[in-house]
Amino acid sequence: MLFCKMSFKNLFNKESSTSVDVECVSEPAESISTEKIKLHGDFHDRLDVEKHGETQRRITPRHVSLMIIGQSIGSGLFLGVRTPLNTSGSLSFFLAFTIWAVFVVYPLMQVVGVICCYLPIKGSFIHYSARYVDPALGFASSIIYIYTCMMFVCLEATAVAQVIGFWTDVNPGAWITICIVIYPLIGIFGSNIYGEVEFYSSILKLFMVMGLMLFSLVSMCGGNPRHDAYGFQHWKEGGLFREYLVDGSTGKFLAWWSSLLWAAFAAGGPDGLAMLAGEIKRPRTTMANAAKRTYIRVYIFYIGGMFFLCCLVSSVNPKLVAQLLEGSNSSAGSPWVIGIEDVGVKGLASVINAGIMMSAFSCGNAFFYCSARSIYSAALGGYLPRFLAKCLPNGAPIYCVLITFAVSLISYLNVNESGAVVFNWFVNLCATGLLLTYTCIWWSYFQFRKAWEFKHKQKMKHPEYPYFLCPQWMHPIFTYLGLALTVLVVFFNGFWIFFPGQFNVSNLFTSYFAPVFFVCLFVFWKVVKRTHFRTAKTADITSGKQRIDDEEEAEEKEIREQEFVFYQNAKWYHKAWQKFYAFWFT
Repeated sequence: MLFCKMSFKNLFNKESSTSVDVECVSEPAESISTEKIKLHGDFHDRLDVEKHGETQRRITPRHVSLMIIGQSIGSGLFLGVRTPLNTSGSLSFFLAFTIWAVFVVYPLMQVVGVICCYLPIKGSFIHYSARYVDPALGFASSIIYIYTCMMFVCLEATAVAQVIGFWTDVNPGAWITICIVIYPLIGIFGSNIYGEVEFYSSILKLFMVMGLMLFSLVSMCGGNPRHDAYGFQHWKEGGLFREYLVDGSTGKFLAWWSSLLWAAFAAGGPDGLAMLAGEIKRPRTTMANAAKRTYIRVYIFYIGGMFFLCCLVSSVNPKLVAQLLEGSNSSAGSPWVIGIEDVGVKGLASVINAGIMMSAFSCGNAFFYCSARSIYSAALGGYLPRFLAKCLPNGAPIYCVLITFAVSLISYLNVNESGAVVFNWFVNLCATGLLLTYTCIWWSYFQFRKAWEFKHKQKMKHPEYPYFLCPQWMHPIFTYLGLALTVLVVFFNGFWIFFPGQFNVSNLFTSYFAPVFFVCLFVFWKVVKRTHFRTAKTADITSGKQRIDDEEEAEEKEIREQEFVFYQNAKWYHKAWQKFYAFWFT
C-alpha cells in the first residue's frame, strides 16, 4: 500500500509537514484512472492527519439499524401532512407518498448503499460527485447541501419551540436556546454519542407511528368509545381526488402533483445515510444491511402511516380545515390528534405533542450532524479552507460544529413577527436543496457504474462484483425513473405560481433560487478552476480503496476472534441473546 506524500511548503510556502491523501492512494495496480486525474490537477482531497486529526469510525451497526428507519423523520410527517391531505384528497395524497417512496426514496437508498459500500470514504457524495462526475459538481453540491442542512437545523429548532407552545406561553426563544445548545454539545462529544441519541429517538418514533397505526386499525373496526365501525368512510369524504387551481381532470392531477412535491420535501433520508459512511464501523457490512432494511422505513412511515392516517381522518374534516386556517403549529393541528379526538378519545394530544417535539428535535440533530460533516468534507476537498477539517481526539470536527452552531442562531429571528418573515425567506430559499443533492447522488452512481465496468471490462453483477448491489430488477429502469422524477420535481416545484392570480416575484424567487444558485456555483468553480468532466476512463474509483480494504480485513479478523472466544465461554442464554442482537442490529 502506497502513501502519497506531499510537502505543504510546496503548496502554501509554509513549514514542511507530512500530508496524505484523505483516504490514501491505493496500490499501483488500481491507479490507472488516478494518474489521469492527477494530470488534470483540479481536485485534491488532502488532509494533514498529524496537524488536523481525522474523524473516527465510532457509529456502530446497532446505531445504524435504527437510524435508517427513523433518522430525518421530523414534525412534517405528524403535523405538516395536513396541508397536502386537505389539498389533494385522501387517495391522491396516499398515491403521491407511495409513488415517491417506492420510486425515489427506496431506489436512492439502494444507490447510496452501492456507492458507499464500494468506497465508504469521509467525503461521501460530495467527493463522489467530484471524482466520478466533475469537481465543479462536488463544489456546487457541497455548498448547497451545507446551506440546506443549516437552514433545516434552524427550522426544526423553531418547530420544537412551537410545539412546546402547546403546554406553555414561555417565550419560544428559551426553547430555541436549549435546542441549539444541545446540538453542538452532541456534536462535540463525538459521533458515537450522536449515534446513541438517534438510536433511541428512532425507537420512540417507531413506537409512536406503530401505535398510531394500530389505534387507527382498531378504531376503524369499531374499537373506539363510540363503537363506530367507520371502515374506509373517511377516504370518500371530500373526494378521493380533489381539484386544485383548475377544474376537472387537470385540477385533480395538479392536486396530486402538489402532494408529490410535498412528499419530495418531507420524505428524505438518503443523504443522511451517505454522510454516515465515513464514520461507521464495518462500513461495507453495515451500509449493505442498512440499504437492505430501507423497505421498513418506506412501508411503515411513508406507506403504512399515510394509509392509516387517511382511514382515521377525512381530508375535509372541519377541525382540520379550521386548524389550517388558524395556522396552528402544535399537536392540536395534527390530523392524527383530530382523528383520535373525533372518535371520542381524549387526553392523547399531550402524548402525541411530546412525540412530535422529540421528532423535530431528532431531525434537527440529524441535520446538524450532516451540516458539520458536509463542511468537513468540503474542507477535505479544498472547497473550503482546510483548517476547518481540524478534529478533536474523539473525531469531532470542532470548527465545523462551531460554524453550524453560529449559523443556527438565525433561529432567533422567529421570536418576533418581523424576524419570522426574514427567517421564512432563509428556509424557503433552500426548499429544493435536498433534491439537488439527490440529483448529484444519482449522477455519481451512474458514472460509478460506467467507470467500474470500463475498468473491469464486464458488467457490474454478482459474483464478479464483490460488494452490495441493488436488486437486479431495479437498475436501470427504476434508477433512471427515480432520477427523472427527482429532476421533474426540481423543475416544476413552483408550478402553481404560473396560474392566474398566483404569481408574485417572492414566490418565484423562493421556488427557483436554489436550482439557479446551484448552476451558478457549478459554472463558477468550473470556470475559475478549469475543471474537467470525468469519463468512464478518467473517473477515480480507486483512490483510498486499498486502505479501506486493509481496515476491513483487520476489523473482520478481530471480530471473528472475539466471536470465537465468546462462544467458547458464554452461557446458552448469552448465546441466544447474541443471536437475537445480531439478527436485529447487525
